[in-house]
Parts: sequence; structure tokens; C-alpha cells
Amino acid sequence: MRSKCTGTSLARFLAATVFVTLSAYSFAQRPVPAPIHGVTADDKNDIRDPKFLAALIASLQHLSVKPTTRIVYSPGKEKFNPASSYLEATRQIRNVGFVFGQPLDSFYMRCFTPAEHLSRFKDYVSTMGEAVDIWEVGNEINGEWLFGDTTKCVPNSSVSSTSQADVVTKMTEAYDYLKSQGKVTALTLYYNTPDAQPAANEMFMWANANIPARMKTGLDYVLVSYYELDFHGYKPDWQIMASRLAEMFPNSKLGISEFGWSEKKPADSIVKDVIQRYYAVRPNVKNWVGGGFYWEFAIDAVPYDPAPDSMWSAINTAMANQK
Repeated sequence: MRSKCTGTSLARFLAATVFVTLSAYSFAQRPVPAPIHGVTADDKNDIRDPKFLAALIASLQHLSVKPTTRIVYSPGKEKFNPASSYLEATRQIRNVGFVFGQPLDSFYMRCFTPAEHLSRFKDYVSTMGEAVDIWEVGNEINGEWLFGDTTKCVPNSSVSSTSQADVVTKMTEAYDYLKSQGKVTALTLYYNTPDAQPAANEMFMWANANIPARMKTGLDYVLVSYYELDFHGYKPDWQIMASRLAEMFPNSKLGISEFGWSEKKPADSIVKDVIQRYYAVRPNVKNWVGGGFYWEFAIDAVPYDPAPDSMWSAINTAMANQK
């Protein structure tokens, strides 16, 4: 997610509670069927808060399709959040669907050195085990905000700045590590073709130049983030985009991994129109799996509201109609 608040300090589950619940779950790696019915639990709310987690799970349980929930694991505020603090919540969410794990959002990428980034992935992957079905190796990876000055990072960064080369190193190291652990990998690209600044960060140009051959043939999923309202309502030609992606990533499943309203929420009628259209995107390529992963699901659809005109109902209907 390109821009958002850094989160607030909220209560964590007690370590003893996590320990007691470890034996209550038994997970095996599961394939996620197509179409993927994706929603996002972003870090504006904390899934470790029992009250919010219960409301989120109720909303997920009532969906008429089995959801895949992207969990945005927040780095923390005063200190870094360890994976263990998210384990119980992740397991509970996986009980009602599939989990798409995001160890680090693009907003925070610049704040980590390559070594710190890999260490974070190792912590989350080794701790979560099979509780996460798909791992995001990089989020909006071609974004121009993923590197640079780190003085405003929270928690504080150990370096004053990071580079574009660091971004590529972080991406490839995370991918190689996940593959070495037998995990399912996904890479999110940021669609900025209408107004890419700088030009080198244009989605296809960046991907061609910076994603190594082993990832182009080995990624399980290649997904696209696009915020239409950030581009003044510009509507991509999804057929052309998907065809180009299928050529570059011939073995990967393709889909959408982010859309929403980003900064300031517009009228509900506008948001509902975007929701309906983005879950309905279905280019004619053999490996398209849908997704969507509406970024503001945990904001707009929690708590569960079955009213016909609610945002929850709009999302539920749109996902039920996915093909």
C-alpha cells in the first residue's frame, strides 16, 4: 500500500495464551482454488486485539465464498513486532479461509536493510509454519517510494537511506529463501503505466530490468496493485496488461492483489462501483485467478453488516460473482 498511517500501539496476546493454543491447530499446506476471493486486513486495525479479531472473523465467516485474507504484518511503532505476536490471530483467520501473508508492506520497505529484511522474513516464515498459504515476497515492488531517506521511519531505521539496488536484493533474497522452504510465493507489481515517475519505475520496464529469470519462471503468483482513484479514474486495459504479464511470467498465476480508495474515502456509491468492477475483472488469459484483495475490507466491512446497502454486502456480492 503506497501511503497510510504507521499504526498505533495496541495490546498483544500474552505469550502464555499463544503457547496454550499451539496444539489446538493442525495445518497442512493447501492450494488456494481459483478464483481467489481476496480481502485485506490492513494495519490500520490490529488483528492482535481480541475484540477487533472477533469482529473480523465474524465478517469473514458470513461471506458466501471462502475468502483469502491478506494479513498486513505491521513492523511496529516503538519496536519491531515479532512474528510470534501475530501467530494466534493468523491461525484463527486461517480457520475461516486462506491466508496471504505480507511480512512487509511497500510503505515500510525503505526502512529495512537487506539483512534486516531477510531476517524479518525468516522470523515470520519459521514462526507461522503452514498457517500462511501464500507469501508475498515483495509488495508494489517497482514503486519509487520503496527506497531513499529513512529519517521518518517508525521504528527508527538503522541506516540513513536505502537504494534501488537494495530493493532488488530484498526481493530476490526473500524469494530464494521462501523457495528453499517450499513456500508458495507471490510478487505484487504496482501498475503506474499511465503516469510513471520516474520512467524507470514503470511496471513493465522495472520488472523486465530487475526481476531475474529464475523469478520470472518460478513465481507462483504475479499480482497487480492499482488504485484507480489515485489516477483520476483511469481504467486500464486489463486484457493487454494481463497478456503482457503472461508473456513475461509464463508459469505464474495472475491476478489483482490491491485496489481501494487509498487516501480519502469518496462517496459510497463510487467505492461500490470500483468494488464491483475490480472483482469482476477477468481477462482472457489461461492463468488468471482473480483475487482483488480490497485494501479497506477491515475498515469498510468490519463489523459484519448484512444490510443490503452495506459495504459488506457490496463486497460479498462482488466476490460471489467472480469467475
